[in-house]
Amino acid sequence: MKLDPLPVIPSPPEHHWRQFRVKVVPYLTFGIVLILTIWLWGRNLANPLLQGTAEGLETDVASPKSGKITKLNVVLYQEVKAGDVIAIVDPGNAAVLSNHLALAGAEIEQARVDSGLRIADKVRYAQFQNSWMRQQADLLAARSQLFYASNEFLRVSNLFVTQTVSQIQYDWALRDYKQADELVKGYTTALAVTEKTLTQLDPAQPESPSLKSALAVAEAKFQLTAAEFQPIILTAPISGRVTKISALAGANVAAAAPIVSIADSEVKRIIGFIGLPLRIEPKVGMEVEIRSRGLSRVVGHSRITYVGPRIEIFNAPMRLRSMESAQERGLPIALPPPPNMHLLPGELVDLNLLLDARNSSPARIQ
Repeated sequence: MKLDPLPVIPSPPEHHWRQFRVKVVPYLTFGIVLILTIWLWGRNLANPLLQGTAEGLETDVASPKSGKITKLNVVLYQEVKAGDVIAIVDPGNAAVLSNHLALAGAEIEQARVDSGLRIADKVRYAQFQNSWMRQQADLLAARSQLFYASNEFLRVSNLFVTQTVSQIQYDWALRDYKQADELVKGYTTALAVTEKTLTQLDPAQPESPSLKSALAVAEAKFQLTAAEFQPIILTAPISGRVTKISALAGANVAAAAPIVSIADSEVKRIIGFIGLPLRIEPKVGMEVEIRSRGLSRVVGHSRITYVGPRIEIFNAPMRLRSMESAQERGLPIALPPPPNMHLLPGELVDLNLLLDARNSSPARIQ
């Protein structure tokens, strides 16, 4: 005897919902969390190959000489432009400056009063005087000879016109006249040069070379002393913001001691260090993916423009908080910042070297 099947007992919707929560919801939740984790890992939490630091221009304003700051024109965090006057430094006090200038002035006056010549200059002056007197006597003799030759040439010329004298006599008279004339011209020129030399060597003349040389040296010392004690005007070498003031107005500073530090707010390059052991051998032109840190991650791309020639020591930030930086060794690389990333100097970024078909050939992966 065949029994009729029992009717299906209807289950309430709460039972089906409970079965769905027990058997399906855990696996569905696990899958969704896994997919979301993978997406977040690839977008924000990708493990970088190395860390980089955004760097900008930074410089110190220092005085080339020790002195006292008489005026300071900037305050902390003030914006300055290249060429702005930062401070004025007085390299010496008024008493020392007055004494040095008085000494230089005394040397000038001494040079003006003491215009005597040295023994060697006196001997030369006497020799030129003797030569000048001999040349005067020679010039007088030459002029007398020229006077006689001129008269003789004039007489022979008149006789030659009337054919009283021969051609040879006329030529001899012309020769004597020309020789006497050239001799007078030569002695006149030599006498003029000697007279000029005597005037220059004469200690009583203000144009004496020895006096002019002494005055020039004393004047140069005077100008050098005045220049050494001139106030030093310190200007900003770059545009940026004042980040540190090491000395205030009225303080004494040593030579080359920093007075003000200026930093540019624009990032010029990104520096990174590939730690040892080198997993990748970087090359100039290799593409690098740059990721900023923060709530809103920005991704940019750039290419390496510089690879260091040697392994250097650098400060690597620790992964754990409240831990100081640790010194490590690595190979430095530099690259320009991407235009779409608004980085600040000193900001840390994550760098990932991309090994495509073009860059993977020279790369060495360990």
